[in-house]
Amino acid sequence: MDLYDELKTSSLTFSELFGSLLEAARKSSVSVVDFLTLNASELALLIPRSINEIACFQDALRKKLQNQVFEVHPIVEVSQVIPPSVFTTGVDVMDEMLGGGIKTHEITEIFGKSSTGKSQLLMQLSLSVQCPVSEGGLDGKCVFITTEGDLPTKRIDEMIKQKYAEKGAHVSQNNIFTVACHDLSNQEHILTVQLPILLERDRTIKLVVIDSISHHVRAELESKTFKDSQGNRSYVDKTAQNLLQLATSHGIAVVVANQVADKLALDKTVLQSGVKQSIMDYDHQIGWIVGWKDSSIFYRHRLAGLEVKGSNTGHPTTESILSDDEDYNFVARRIMSSQLENRPRDHAMDPGKDELRTQSLDGGCTRQFGTLKTGKKRKLDTQVPNLGLTWANHVSTRILLTKTYKPSALLRKGELDLNKLTDSDSFWQARRTMKLVFAPASKQTQLEFYICDKGIEPVQDHID
Repeated sequence: MDLYDELKTSSLTFSELFGSLLEAARKSSVSVVDFLTLNASELALLIPRSINEIACFQDALRKKLQNQVFEVHPIVEVSQVIPPSVFTTGVDVMDEMLGGGIKTHEITEIFGKSSTGKSQLLMQLSLSVQCPVSEGGLDGKCVFITTEGDLPTKRIDEMIKQKYAEKGAHVSQNNIFTVACHDLSNQEHILTVQLPILLERDRTIKLVVIDSISHHVRAELESKTFKDSQGNRSYVDKTAQNLLQLATSHGIAVVVANQVADKLALDKTVLQSGVKQSIMDYDHQIGWIVGWKDSSIFYRHRLAGLEVKGSNTGHPTTESILSDDEDYNFVARRIMSSQLENRPRDHAMDPGKDELRTQSLDGGCTRQFGTLKTGKKRKLDTQVPNLGLTWANHVSTRILLTKTYKPSALLRKGELDLNKLTDSDSFWQARRTMKLVFAPASKQTQLEFYICDKGIEPVQDHID
């Protein structure tokens, strides 16, 4: 029986009076919800125990549950509630995008693929929260929980020296409590036992960082059956509720990093077999809550609705919906132009004679110079944050970090000699983008940034 999961501190869990009843309930898979929703006579059909014994346990269970609800969530005066506050990210443009900065009393999620800058942003927040209130901080400490390794203290020390050296004792690694979780049970113990105790003892803590929230969950929780998936969703829901309860009761901000997984488009043969999407389906709405491009969303909806028409009907084809890969097309045009300029007049336009190859880093395809063509479309968006809708329902602010590649400045200026290149590394340079997927009272915007000694810095102002 799940009594211990629902009422960990209840004396009913270890009561000798109801020991036999609880064991019978466990063997019959009767839960706490069953005891609260079914009457004694109905439960007697499921459990080989007397109606009087069951009714007595139900009364005790209801009293214990009611006491726990009011003890955990007592009714308090409005004047005693800690009001929400905001602290800076350390970047003015980013604060403007977020409606002032990172907010307390809620969960902020930062998701993206590996090497997009998630950990860099989290470390920067652990320092900016320590700044004085007059400078946008909360003059508070941070708890930094890691699940994928130890906290890179050398990198934090570098950021302090480069950006916060003038703050003196206000910003220091001494104000960061750090702990590493090595498995899921260790993570659960830290979040449900150690963290609440620490927050009670030190009221100056204003930020809790988890990097990342889904690492052990996706590795250890199996989902082979429907019952497994239901249990996993319940676990994720309880984890999120616990974090929200800590955020509201202690007036802190909870910022987590989340990993991503692929959400591939359904095969046409599957769709043609009768699978349809509704506007109420999660899959139909997923594009907007994970930050996909509008072209990818429209593409998937047209495909899932079996509304794709051929070009001979006068309707746009599915491929025409996807946005053009302008960066790749620019490189392709420059390469082809360079070939034509340097080709001998008597040299036939034979693609097979052009041996040098280039590679599109974001497209992943290799082509010969002579066969490069413009008009290439960008890849379909497939990345979604882990933990699904169950987790997303508890997230107030979701930020997407991406890393793509754009033509290098030398190539755009025409200062790159394409005839002397042996690989494509000089064609491209990293482009990092931060996109606000959703947040309270903030519109969906994005900005381009780079990572330097100081941490994360914007490349330019807002890009709408």
